[in-house]
Formats: sequence, C-alpha cells, structure tokens
Amino acid sequence: MRQGQHFELVFNVAGLLKEPVGATREYELHDPRLELDGDVAASELEGRARLLRIGSGILATGDVSGEVNLECARCLVPIHRRVEAHIEEEYRPTVDLRTGAPMDGALEGEEEEDFFRISSDHLLNLTEAIRQNLLVSLPMNPLCKPDCAGLCPVCGADLNVENCGHTLVRQDPRLSALASLLDSMEEEGER
Repeated sequence: MRQGQHFELVFNVAGLLKEPVGATREYELHDPRLELDGDVAASELEGRARLLRIGSGILATGDVSGEVNLECARCLVPIHRRVEAHIEEEYRPTVDLRTGAPMDGALEGEEEEDFFRISSDHLLNLTEAIRQNLLVSLPMNPLCKPDCAGLCPVCGADLNVENCGHTLVRQDPRLSALASLLDSMEEEGER
C-alpha cells in the first residue's frame, strides 16, 4: 500500500474492467480513521461496497458507518455519535485497459465533477466518495441530549450542570407589542 492510501478502501479493478457489463464484486470496507473535515474524523469506519461494471466504467454502491466526535451545539460538551451514509458513485477509467492510451472520461454535456476517476494503474479509491457522503450525513446542530439547556448567556455556566441564578426571558423584539398587550391585560385583571 502506498503512502496516503487508506486501509481496504482502494481496490484494483483491472479484472472487473475486462468483464462484461453487469459483472460485480463485493468488498468489506474498513479504515481505523478517516479525516472528514478540519477537526472532524470518522473512526472505526466499516461497511460494504458493491462494484458493478457499467458501460462507462464502474458504479460503486454501499453503506458505511463510523464513530465521530462532535461538540454539542448548545453547551459545547464533546459528544460521540455513530454516523451512517449510503454511497452511489460512478467511477471512470483514466486509461484504456487494453492499449494504455489516456481516456477522456466526460461525455458530451457532462462535467468532470459528475464522477470519480479510476487511477492509471486501475485502482478505484472509495476514500473521497465515503468522506463526502459521511460529511453530509453529520447532524447540522448536534445535541448532547434533546432537551439540552445550553450555556448561560451572562456567565457561560453549563445550565445542564448548574443553575447560575441568571434568569433571562428571551423576548423576540417583533413580539414586543404583544408582550405589552399581555402586560396591560394582566394589570387590568389585578384591579
């Protein structure tokens, strides 16, 4: 395995490219750690992939999952989640298998970003497809628990752990007219 490649996410598909359309291969996927973005990585990555020979190359489908460490969007405590993703990506050869001549993978009206490339030595690397699909599977606002109280906006105390005594009524300024109406109704009711 060359430097920079991942464990069991890179497959030699020269044999599959020689087979007729419809031929398949199935693989187990494993990687101890896959960087997703910045400080976020998936550990204990596992899953299954199916490589299907299609007219233009290979269609890779499968399901993967991994453990990620995130931060609660409200109280900022570290949380550990399992994320899952489905992959379905097309891979096209860079060179003709029989002649070794370079191939233009894009068909008329297509962009290079519409598919992934198989390397010139016939290696299909699922790493980037898995990274992208896991990244979009991450929760936008991960929470440590559904009713997380968050942090006090005055002193920064974790309201899940302690009551700092700062009670703030959050009021939307657009609702101030209704609040004053309610206040006046309460005053009339007290008389």
